[in-house]
Amino acid sequence: MFDLFVKSFAQLYDPRTRGVVWRCLGLALILYAAVVGGCWWGLSFLALAGSDTLNEIIAVAGGVVATMLGMLVYPSVVTVLMGLFTEPICRRVEILHYPEHGPGREQPFLEMLIGTINFAGKTLLLTFLTLLLTFVIPGVNIFVFIALNGYLVSVEYFEMVAVRRMDLKEAKILRKRHFARLWGAGTVFAVGMMIPLVGFIMPVVAMIFMVHMLETLRFSPAKNTAETRL
Repeated sequence: MFDLFVKSFAQLYDPRTRGVVWRCLGLALILYAAVVGGCWWGLSFLALAGSDTLNEIIAVAGGVVATMLGMLVYPSVVTVLMGLFTEPICRRVEILHYPEHGPGREQPFLEMLIGTINFAGKTLLLTFLTLLLTFVIPGVNIFVFIALNGYLVSVEYFEMVAVRRMDLKEAKILRKRHFARLWGAGTVFAVGMMIPLVGFIMPVVAMIFMVHMLETLRFSPAKNTAETRL
């Protein structure tokens, strides 16, 4: 699986892929700034008019908290954005690495929108529950967040790519058959999305990786053997 990570990052050198990355990056930065700015603005209402010192402390703490909240909700926000770039990213990977397979099915906009909003909602709920865990089991919540968010990333990104080649039911069966590998990869990307600067390109790399993973799993001997037995 390491070779697929290498191939995914290496594709960032492709000029057309970089064009998609720059567009995605620009929109992601705008969304991230909006999330952080909204959090900071909301926390500013905690300021105490009677104490300048406390107000300064709250302002600084509010900036730190807003930045951390922005990193936590970024995966869910950017996933909605990634839906807009699924087709050009996947198509470019297919042209460069799998031209013999031909183009995949272009996902209808409504189908894509419903799927991405559903995933974003789940991730936001997960983020909220993880923050609540901070008060129950401090320190453990971040590991729970990474594990569960890695699972959600593996599910959403793989199925987003897979429905271009098969129906959703088949995609789910294939994903469950290779649950551990996909979850492991999803966890790596979930951690990457939380790292400043690196996190902005990680969703694109994750999408590229899942195309490679799909093509690998579709034609793997294990899959063909299972189908023969059925």
